[in-house]
Amino acid sequence: MRVNQNNRSVNLTNHPGCLLGFGLFWVAFSTVFVVIGLKDENVPFAIFGGLFVLIGVGMVGYGLLSLYTRARIGKPDVNVSSKLLCVGEPFSLSYVHTFQQAVRVDEIVVQLVFKETAVYQRGTDTKTVTHEEIVAEFREPGRHFQAGNLLSNAYSLQIPPDGMHSLDVRRNKLEWFLRLRMSVPRLPDFVEQIPLTVRPELVP
Repeated sequence: MRVNQNNRSVNLTNHPGCLLGFGLFWVAFSTVFVVIGLKDENVPFAIFGGLFVLIGVGMVGYGLLSLYTRARIGKPDVNVSSKLLCVGEPFSLSYVHTFQQAVRVDEIVVQLVFKETAVYQRGTDTKTVTHEEIVAEFREPGRHFQAGNLLSNAYSLQIPPDGMHSLDVRRNKLEWFLRLRMSVPRLPDFVEQIPLTVRPELVP
């Protein structure tokens, strides 16, 4: 997806290929345990490694299906009126997309999301806790799109007047982003997230 802001184009980096690469690494690393277990005739150790191999295969499969979903959907052109906002500031989002091939989309969802990530240290253990709040949500019914069909929508949104500003410190992160999701039958959803920066000032 390409985001256009102030006549500039920014490529987003939400790539399921990262999951695919990690899954391949996971499979290769886990296979070592299977080989060692079989070589030493240690069946429990080989089974243990095999379970991890299956997890990696699942990640690889999901990554491939996600890439296939993106290939079917294509790259919508998205316009955000501003990605640098104040607390309480309104803004708009619109997108236009021409489908390059026929595809069935069950539902189209646009969300304004506030996400908090906190890291806790308990002795030698580190625990990460995340919480997402859907501040605004728009749902549009999907349909079967033929090659060449045009999809266009626009939305008005606002950072809540009592909302938190963006924050990124050592053990705490507060994030704002827009999420565009298209549900495709029997395939992983097409998902893109557009980060926003909310300054610690109230809108004039």
